[in-house]
Amino acid sequence: MKRALTFLLLMVVWFVFSGMGKTPESEIPKPDINFAATVIDDQEISTKCSFVSWEGQLFFAGTRGKGFISVPFEKVKRVVFVGEASDGKKDSQVTLRSGEVVAITFEEESRFYGQTTFGTYKIAAKNIKEIIFE
Repeated sequence: MKRALTFLLLMVVWFVFSGMGKTPESEIPKPDINFAATVIDDQEISTKCSFVSWEGQLFFAGTRGKGFISVPFEKVKRVVFVGEASDGKKDSQVTLRSGEVVAITFEEESRFYGQTTFGTYKIAAKNIKEIIFE
């Protein structure tokens, strides 16, 4: 009987503690470096964000033709998403701080994350019109 109670107690404790490690869905990745940007969505709503990231990273990763490229945030001035998403892809033109413009195609479900004065922010590439870095 004592062994059964001990086993039952251990099972209850295990169930309680096994659920405690999950991150709430409202949480977003918070990078070590604070890049700030303004996001304009497809409804023309502007949102200023700090601690921004692309899929939790501090660079944009996508395709250029048949190749895969990544562009670090410190080189980016502006990203303009062009056209409508199709075949799961969204095209963009990334303007670098040097003035050069690079065409990059992203997965339409790729996420841009940030922290705002009123809470966390998450948006899919297919819904972004423009990102302007400060």
